Amino acid sequence: MHACATGQAYAGEDRVCFALGNLYAEELQTRAQAIRIYRRGLALNPLSAPGHDSLGLLLRESGQVLGALGEFKVAIQLDPALASPYLHLARLFFQHVEAEELSQEYAHITEEFGPRAAQVLARLSMELMELSREQTYEGLYSKGHQLKNLMGLMGSRLRGLLRQVKGTPAWETELGELAAEQERLYGEWVKYLGAMKPEQAWLVLLDPAQVVRRVLAAVGIQAGLVQLHLRIQDEVPPVEADERLLREALLNLCLNALEALAGRPGNVTVGLGCNLDQGLVFIEVEDDGAGIPPEHLGHVFDPGFSTKEQGNGYGLSIARRIAHAHHGELRVKSRMGHGTVFRLDLPINFEVTPSITQLQALG
Repeated sequence: MHACATGQAYAGEDRVCFALGNLYAEELQTRAQAIRIYRRGLALNPLSAPGHDSLGLLLRESGQVLGALGEFKVAIQLDPALASPYLHLARLFFQHVEAEELSQEYAHITEEFGPRAAQVLARLSMELMELSREQTYEGLYSKGHQLKNLMGLMGSRLRGLLRQVKGTPAWETELGELAAEQERLYGEWVKYLGAMKPEQAWLVLLDPAQVVRRVLAAVGIQAGLVQLHLRIQDEVPPVEADERLLREALLNLCLNALEALAGRPGNVTVGLGCNLDQGLVFIEVEDDGAGIPPEHLGHVFDPGFSTKEQGNGYGLSIARRIAHAHHGELRVKSRMGHGTVFRLDLPINFEVTPSITQLQALG
């Protein structure tokens, strides 16, 4: 590590530079050093799309917007299937480019990417739409938190009045019912806000197979007549994830699948695999229930939306926010009469995953 940080050469230093750059990037005071180390790694391996993407993130966080813009574009040019640079470039546009200037940026992309420009712009537009939705949720959460506090004060005053009229049956009954309704409303509003609250993920390198097995073991207690199946692809690499949040997302997906079968005999299959070409690990939760009507598919991730009698409509929206906190995605496919599949995609950090043993060996 010391050799890479101080500029001395040694074998295999490109990937170790990327991994070490990630470590230095965690602290604000060492971010400039992280940028220098990343640039050294890219000088040795200029075709690393994840490397350019990670350097772009560091530059953006350091206020070097133009440099970040260039690195994200290079990452997309090198690997059009890599998902993360599209999100990072869209976030840069969202935060630093005025609406009237966006058409100019799109024109630059059209010129730079040539025949692939339409595909790139389509993916960027989808990411920008999702970021706009997230911003709307964050605004609603901020205002909703103020309303929650007011509702809490109202409940406190109602309970105070209820104590004052104790012994007066008519008023006691009326205020008691009103206080109970207020409490239910308050509880529902707290759940709604929780589904919109941005998640903060504390990422560590972990084995997704171990997480999947633990979640499936926990769900098995509630399976009833449903048969649970596990399908794990060979040699799925580790991912950077927050284990608590990842388990919560998977638990919500599995419970949603059980609810889709409504206590009837059926099957829920949890599959774990990876697509190295696209740079992601995926987890699929599939049920063979009745399926989701096409008119409802566009709303299943909206907070509070549910078509089930027992569902509260928050589990899927929470799972999707957790996916986004990991720079991943949660998608759904469904056919009436054939069941539903939810797929959680998590990006692979190729610059960290293969280098862990090298870093440990270097001490």
